Amino acid sequence: MHFSASHFVKSEGEFENLHGHNYFLKIKLTGPMNDEGMVYDFRDVKSKALGICRTLDHKVLLPGESKSIKVAKSEEFIEVNVGEKRYVFPEGDCVIIPTKATTAELLAKYIHENLDFPQDFSVRVCVSESAGSTGCYKK
Repeated sequence: MHFSASHFVKSEGEFENLHGHNYFLKIKLTGPMNDEGMVYDFRDVKSKALGICRTLDHKVLLPGESKSIKVAKSEEFIEVNVGEKRYVFPEGDCVIIPTKATTAELLAKYIHENLDFPQDFSVRVCVSESAGSTGCYKK
């Protein structure tokens, strides 16, 4: 499962330039086995995850709770002020994530929170920006 999107993060006091990734998503479920011998039907897991990926695909990912990246809606546009830069994007090209940053780890947490699995399941979501750059969230 994958999606392509752009973002920028603050790292070591500096802001990255706006850039994109081909993100890859992995989900690991642990839970009780059902009568059919499955923890959960893979088709249902994939369907849920692909639905979330579709909402993020080919979008600019923006952190809605950042203290240093200011995101504001005006008319049909999103205005972003970060450091000395100002961006204006069409609203339809953006997804405002309710996090303080758009790191792989926080994207994994966002996706995890939007998956709907039974409470007795352990769910681990990993988001890879590239080979060797993966962030995971587990609850």
